[in-house]
Amino acid sequence: MIFTSPRFVVVDDDSRHLNAILNVFQELGTPCLGVTYQPEGLDKANFEGVRALFLDLHLIDHTPTTDDKQHFAHIAGLLQDNISRSGGPFVLVVWTAHEQSVEPLKTYLDEAIDEASPARPLAIVSLPKDQFINVGTGGVLADKARDLRDAVAATIEDIPQLAALLSWEADVQAAASETLATLMELVPDEGQHSAEFADRLGGVLARLAGAAVGEPHVAADPRAAITSALAPILADRIVNQRESEAASDVWKSAVAGNSETALDPMSLGKVNRMLHIAVPPETIKPIDWGAVVKLPDAWWTDEKMKKRFDVTRCELLEQEHMLRKEEGERCRPRLVRIGAACDHAQNRPGPLTYLLALEVPVGCRRKGKLPASVWSSPTLAVNEDDPFVLEVNARYALNMVKACTEEWQSVYRLREQLLMQLIAHAGSYLTRPGIVSLR
Repeated sequence: MIFTSPRFVVVDDDSRHLNAILNVFQELGTPCLGVTYQPEGLDKANFEGVRALFLDLHLIDHTPTTDDKQHFAHIAGLLQDNISRSGGPFVLVVWTAHEQSVEPLKTYLDEAIDEASPARPLAIVSLPKDQFINVGTGGVLADKARDLRDAVAATIEDIPQLAALLSWEADVQAAASETLATLMELVPDEGQHSAEFADRLGGVLARLAGAAVGEPHVAADPRAAITSALAPILADRIVNQRESEAASDVWKSAVAGNSETALDPMSLGKVNRMLHIAVPPETIKPIDWGAVVKLPDAWWTDEKMKKRFDVTRCELLEQEHMLRKEEGERCRPRLVRIGAACDHAQNRPGPLTYLLALEVPVGCRRKGKLPASVWSSPTLAVNEDDPFVLEVNARYALNMVKACTEEWQSVYRLREQLLMQLIAHAGSYLTRPGIVSLR
């Protein structure tokens, strides 16, 4: 997909009312997608990146009624059907001549849409049509064009958290543009002619990809190869962009909440999930660096564990992870793919290394302190399961060739920061020196 999804979307069944808002966004210099509502439905692709959705309250049957619940239910259905799970937060701006119905709509949507659903708006605000346009003709009222423009801007700016996130998103796009511009500069001056430019740029990309993962491995995944070369540059530009005073004030307002309030384990697990692990629908293969896979069921027996790891289930749970006997059934055995980052990037041949791990639900009781060989993750939560801590034992490693992992089932993947902490722990533990010393 080479085109980005629109961040501002307006839906109205009256094209005249639709154009009134679109003209305002044009004056603001901000792209906005206008969608004329059709009873047969909407194109879900139009809402994949929406941050502010301007929606007419009455998209069906405009006959005045004393009960707007049919309209509320219709809006709830539109949001649930079209807002993407990966789309991020959005504000619902109710573009209506019936402002008195907005508060009941808020109450209805709070009850109808689950709190965890991406279809639930960050906020619901109103923009009264009749104060700015002639509802009959759709024309902007005299001397109201600037007021309508200011009102549209205020719907976003009055919610500092959304304004800050939109600002950050724009910063990312600006940093990406700067990175691409720098990439273009690598094409020699004599090659910057329309007839040669594409081929010369292709040569630059090939060199970057080859340097990142090794030339023999570029063909396997060219996009990943280029990304590994450009991602550090992009991240540096995002972090070190100059910040305007206005943007600084927005961020100060956005993060003014109480960060000292303790989170419950599930909330804490969800925050850490966002920070530290990748989950489906992202594609995660058992051989991916940092992949966490289910230990095959057939292996989770005393006989198989003894043969592969020289330890029974009971010994692993009670002696290595110091868990009380009754807690063992709550824990889930896992394998974590580790290894050198360059070996993974360059697809080096040879067995892959996995470490034996346990997902230990929060609250499990222990008999004593964990041994130094065990690394513990922050509290995590995956797929709304009970929050848990991933405990990885550096002493229990397993080497497998790729062909033997094809039937394994991936659960999630540790992101690089957390994975590198695990690898550093394992490396430090396995290489710690020991000497004979008399004292």
